[in-house]
Amino acid sequence: MPGNDAGLARAGASAACWQVYGEVAGYEAAHLAQLGRFHQLMVDAYAAQHPTADGPTIGLAFALIGLRLALDEGWRGDQVRDAHQYLAGRFKDWPSFQRPPGRAALTVFDVALAGSPDAHAELIRRWAAEVWAIWESQSEATIELLDERLPTDVRGHITRD
Repeated sequence: MPGNDAGLARAGASAACWQVYGEVAGYEAAHLAQLGRFHQLMVDAYAAQHPTADGPTIGLAFALIGLRLALDEGWRGDQVRDAHQYLAGRFKDWPSFQRPPGRAALTVFDVALAGSPDAHAELIRRWAAEVWAIWESQSEATIELLDERLPTDVRGHITRD
């Protein structure tokens, strides 16, 4: 199917991996009260683990921004989504990031095997941390991008409860 091929190209993943991603997203939707706050972290970890050389640069930029905000600055998933919306509405050009040579040991497949919402949440956190660590060489560029495009006053507005 043409639609599926396009989706796989955007995901930078095999058909089997993309299917597992969908299953994990579905599990989160079925356990929304417990896992809803981890969904954005899962989306960003997956996107950062599956970058494409020829895809839109916004996807990887948003994935790295999301990992940075969630893991290093403690932002909730809804706050990261708000930051993504703010940025998408104001900027159309996004830098490319050089893909690191390493790969995280954990994948979406490990999350799919979690067995319980608590285990799922823990694996999402561990997986995202591993993926972010792989991108360590690009963390400074991610921080600079955030400082340039998401000023402190905007960050305060987004994170205000």
